[in-house]
Amino acid sequence: ALNSATSTTAASLQSATTSALLYSTTTSALDSATTSNLNSATTTNALYTATTTLALQTATTSAINAATTTSALRSATTSALDRAIVTSSTAAHSITSSTHTAYTTSGALYTATTSALDSATTSALDSATSTMASYSATTTSALDLATTTTAA
Repeated sequence: ALNSATSTTAASLQSATTSALLYSTTTSALDSATTSNLNSATTTNALYTATTTLALQTATTSAINAATTTSALRSATTSALDRAIVTSSTAAHSITSSTHTAYTTSGALYTATTSALDSATTSALDSATSTMASYSATTTSALDLATTTTAA
């Protein structure tokens, strides 16, 4: 009976010990696997977050650069148009001024030419009239003399 009891007790102890060892091994393996999975998940999450953050930063920088470039282009275009308008306006004013000056000069020349022609015509007519009067007086005097001589 003692042998049987001892044998039964030993078998029970051996079974319990084996069970405890299996439990411990299983628990340790589960802990290790859980830790590994958590580490992997954490690493994956960190990488995903870093990648997403980098992508957002890149997109934001790109958008800011594009907006800055657009603003600079708009500013440069507006500035160039303003300069072109001012230049055109100045040129138009200059042309108007030149045309006015030329018109005024032409008017002055016309007036001066008309005045000179009037003066020259008047002078020539006066001279011709004077010459004709002198010639007429001389001719009349000669005719008178000839008539008187012939009568005598």
